[in-house]
Amino acid sequence: MNTKFKSVAAAAAHLAEDADVEASVKKEIKGNTLVSVLLEMRIAKGLTQDQIAEAMKCDPSTVSRIESGNDRQLKWSDIVGYVNALKVQMGILFDDDSLPAAARIKQCVFKIDEDLKKLATLAHGVGGDDKIAHAINRFYREVLFNFLKRFEQNSDKLNSIIKIPSKTLAACIPEREITPLPPAPSEAAEPIK
Repeated sequence: MNTKFKSVAAAAAHLAEDADVEASVKKEIKGNTLVSVLLEMRIAKGLTQDQIAEAMKCDPSTVSRIESGNDRQLKWSDIVGYVNALKVQMGILFDDDSLPAAARIKQCVFKIDEDLKKLATLAHGVGGDDKIAHAINRFYREVLFNFLKRFEQNSDKLNSIIKIPSKTLAACIPEREITPLPPAPSEAAEPIK
């Protein structure tokens, strides 16, 4: 049987044939954030413990130990090996809850800026590939739309609590006409193989 589950907790409840198991697994997962993230990524990628072990060049029991342990028991080498086996990149973010929300938001904005610059470099590297250029252009517009939509929603919430002069918000958004997207390159022009 090849059943796809939305979460580890759902898979555990199915295996135990007990819906209550899902809630207790979710509670356990909360206490083991890193282990849970690794396990969720493995399942989402459809990989087995044996496949992870093979990529890590270790015994499957090592992978089982990593996944059944908790965050405090993890060794740095196990984390790096597991992440490499998943073929994902890992970054460490120190999120200081004691910082004001504004400072934390600014940190996120700078990280987004860094990632968008990487995307721009990628776009430059593909040069004249119209399909990729169009996809990157569309992505930038989606990012802008999603940011502005959420900015507007949160601004409205904030404005219902404290009055922010509309000129202040208008000054935050540069006036720039957004040109319409060019039509997507025709895929019908390419022969189907």
